[in-house]
Amino acid sequence: MMTMSRAISAGQASNYYKQEFTNSQDNYYREAGEVQGRWSGSLAEEWNLNGEVTSEQYDRLVAGQDPHTGEQLIRVVSARDTVNKFGDEITTSEHRAAWDATISAPKSVSLAALVGGDGRIRDAHRESVNETLKEFEKYLQARGGGDKPAITTGKMIAAQFEHTSSRPDRETGYAAPQLHTHVVIFNMTQCEDGKVRSVQPLELYRSQQYATAIYRAFLAEKLQALGYEIRVDPRTGAPEIKGFSEEYLQDSSPRRKEVLKEEEQMKERL
Repeated sequence: MMTMSRAISAGQASNYYKQEFTNSQDNYYREAGEVQGRWSGSLAEEWNLNGEVTSEQYDRLVAGQDPHTGEQLIRVVSARDTVNKFGDEITTSEHRAAWDATISAPKSVSLAALVGGDGRIRDAHRESVNETLKEFEKYLQARGGGDKPAITTGKMIAAQFEHTSSRPDRETGYAAPQLHTHVVIFNMTQCEDGKVRSVQPLELYRSQQYATAIYRAFLAEKLQALGYEIRVDPRTGAPEIKGFSEEYLQDSSPRRKEVLKEEEQMKERL
């Protein structure tokens, strides 16, 4: 499925790049060195960004700059401390640099790929992510400015980072196998007149369910072509590989249990 984060600031995007996106320390499969990001999106192709993501290009895009020359393309507003009309001290918002769209494989698919060691499933996941993003970006919009309506551009520039484990369980520190891809969607797109504008995020959030359905459809088709039997989870709608018991899937998801426990505690407090 696809889940969209809130907009992340330039500072957050830079920290995430160093501490999470490229960090292989907590991966189920330890990568050699850093996790290498890959460019994605039609605007990335137009701007001649191919293959692996470099930290310099990433940082420039985070700052609203041309990834090759460093020319400022998007006006960036820095956070600052100020006093409002009521005399309260406030900190203004920092530039929205990007959004993190995470596309996650169903649990049984992750287990078959990572614990079962079937590398073909990782390829199927990557291909499904790519196909999903091609459809997803068709609805990407630019801000119109002022009272003007948003402009559909269909041009996205993003960086993909594939990871193989979930966040560590707080009690045990165990990071369960979980195949997923972080898609960092940068806050810039290009209109037909060539003008580079910031992204109108409303359609990003509206398109989450659509992207989830596309990913699952492509993934199910590819898994069946590999010879796997698929069942649809009636609770989530996710295509799961047959042969894994519900108990085993639950035991392989300690972080999910932790999240559900926190949810119940929050409901009790409310």
